[in-house]
Amino acid sequence: MINPNVRRFLSLLCGEYSNQQQAFDNPPLYAHIFLRYLPLPQLNPGSILLEQTYAVDPKNPYRLRMICAEEQPCGAIKLWNHTFRQPSRFAGATFNPDLRHSIQATDLISLDQCHYQVLEQGDGYHGAIEPGCQCIVRRDGKDTLLVSSFHLQGESLQTLDRGHDPITNERCWGSIAGPFRFKRTQSWAADLASAWL
Repeated sequence: MINPNVRRFLSLLCGEYSNQQQAFDNPPLYAHIFLRYLPLPQLNPGSILLEQTYAVDPKNPYRLRMICAEEQPCGAIKLWNHTFRQPSRFAGATFNPDLRHSIQATDLISLDQCHYQVLEQGDGYHGAIEPGCQCIVRRDGKDTLLVSSFHLQGESLQTLDRGHDPITNERCWGSIAGPFRFKRTQSWAADLASAWL
């Protein structure tokens, strides 16, 4: 079973999101992206598959993660972040239930120092890299420090990811025009309802 607070957060999160309007309004700055979050009931309670794809190639994710949500004693929700040993094996798993349900713990690698902390506030859920974490992302042959946050409220999800030089703190990559603004196009809360009972 999962804690009611965690279940409420995941019920809101599970679904497909698109930033189509933002991408159409400002194509030079924002690619059209889909985010998909679906439960993985065969894994530990609170385990969610994340696929992130460009709209022009929805079956080939450029980011594939498993996050596991767990309530902390302080009331915050911790998102344990995992990558896949062989991401190509599970590409398109949000479209393929058999492939999705074949994912096992041995297919995953914990991304230490890259876990998130989520707090519920009056205007929804706010998440960011856990305080004190030093999440290193290698981009263009260089190690960068990830600064990442999101805000989930109703049908809206905003995300902001940037990489900074670990020494100078100079921004090396990421949005220069503010957060990506997604709208939920499908809710998959029903898939969560029967998971981990």
